Amino acid sequence: MGDTENKDPFASYYKSGEPDKVAKAYAWQTAIGLQKVDNLQTSDYLLATAQDNIEGRISIGEAQELIDSYYKQDRAQSAPERTEEADKVAARITEILAEDSFVFSPAQYLAIHKRLFTGIFSHAGIIRDYNITKKEWVLNGASVTYGGALELNATLDYDFRMEEDFRYEGLGMSEIVRHLAKFVARLWQIHVFGEGNTRTTAVFFIKYLRSLGFDATNDIFAAHSWYFRNALVRANYNNLQKGIHETTEYLEQFLRNLLLGEANVLKNRYLHVDWQAETAHSLKKQHIEQHIESNNSLLVLLKTVKGTERTKNNIVALYEAFGREKIFSRSDVLSVLSITERPATTLLKKMLEAKLIESVYGLGKGKYRFVVKEG
Repeated sequence: MGDTENKDPFASYYKSGEPDKVAKAYAWQTAIGLQKVDNLQTSDYLLATAQDNIEGRISIGEAQELIDSYYKQDRAQSAPERTEEADKVAARITEILAEDSFVFSPAQYLAIHKRLFTGIFSHAGIIRDYNITKKEWVLNGASVTYGGALELNATLDYDFRMEEDFRYEGLGMSEIVRHLAKFVARLWQIHVFGEGNTRTTAVFFIKYLRSLGFDATNDIFAAHSWYFRNALVRANYNNLQKGIHETTEYLEQFLRNLLLGEANVLKNRYLHVDWQAETAHSLKKQHIEQHIESNNSLLVLLKTVKGTERTKNNIVALYEAFGREKIFSRSDVLSVLSITERPATTLLKKMLEAKLIESVYGLGKGKYRFVVKEG
């Protein structure tokens, strides 16, 4: 995977010093990055349209009209699955983030979902009436326990009342961050919507943070949207038999980077329950790189790979997550590395060609495992 795959197309705008362009660029970057929580990839056409909006050649309303028109044309029909959804929702998120208006209420939360997914989901803005489970890579296929369909309205109202009654006066910043992490984790866990829950929660939360006086304008959501979702999962999962407890530790690290400009390491593999169980008590975060260097298998792995430093780091990350025993798929690669489908496919191809992994048959299409030997 070359460097161009992860190059930020909006980087020049951040350096321009023009406040309007900077704000628009961050809004678009966040909107596009949030599509990754559902493994969706936006199109080159959306990127070009976003740049026209940032440059002031078109308004956000005109950008949405162009995107809608694009998907009515035959040439857009060959786009990857759900790219139309990703493009339209990204443009709508950008529009919402550009608005100053906001009301902290369940009605606003539902309205954001409706605005994002009208014409995409039949249930846009509607509370789900069925129970759900979701297999999570970070939980080895287990699911968070989500809100029951019969109690969603009452639970949502209760959480909003609790937050409205909470007083931030006299709290230090660490206490504020911890409380905000608990609030957004509870809101997400209710899972009011059948689909689009994480994207809606993220947009609502950004608007809420701004109403509290935080800037919340940088690349953290865009660059680490999968980490944000996995942190929400870990904040709502218990397995006491295995010694796993729900924790907002990871969300707090994310929020401290977002709100306080810290540089906590945000790696999806550190959130995996196996990583937690096997290493959390014996390794401190600042010693993780030393752990990699001392692991002979990983050193052997690095020596056998030809490619960029980023490629090697990504392969090491996958090896840390899966080792030589676990079977994984492309969707698992997307989860661990927070990358899109095309670079994940390229990376898997390189690993197969280097004979670092092998295909596993009999468990469905696209399953792999590492075959690197101890050296």
